[in-house]
Amino acid sequence: MNTATGTGPRREPIVVTAVTTIAAPTEAVWRVLVTFDQYARWHPVLSLDARPERVVVGAEVPGRVSDGAGGGQDVTMRIVEVAAPRRLVWEGGSLDAVLGRHSFTLAQLPDGGTELTDSEEFFGATAAGLVPALGRLGEEYARYGAALRARVEGRWSGSGGR
Repeated sequence: MNTATGTGPRREPIVVTAVTTIAAPTEAVWRVLVTFDQYARWHPVLSLDARPERVVVGAEVPGRVSDGAGGGQDVTMRIVEVAAPRRLVWEGGSLDAVLGRHSFTLAQLPDGGTELTDSEEFFGATAAGLVPALGRLGEEYARYGAALRARVEGRWSGSGGR
């Protein structure tokens, strides 16, 4: 059984994961993570056009991925799982090429900080072509986590911890 469609042979996804520790409570990280219309202010390559009143399963989040050199690609993600303030999952793409299922999992740490696990599973006809780029993709996801950390910690410390 294919894990993405429920039919055909089972294929394991290609997975990229980065873990980032953020010196702020989970709720503070969650607020930045779901304020989609502010991504362009902190995310190195992603800008999102949506400002949903509520982050809900089924909501579409249009945006643009930029390579930083003026090129880019329009994207639309669909939210497939929400467990506020602990987990957000969206997916985009197509099984005819590459479907990405991106998850953000937040865990409160004993010191009051948050551990962010940013992971993406890739499925589809051409997903196997990503294998040579996994090391570079892992570095990019770590860069995204560092950008989120800088945004959250700057806002958290600037608000006096509120």
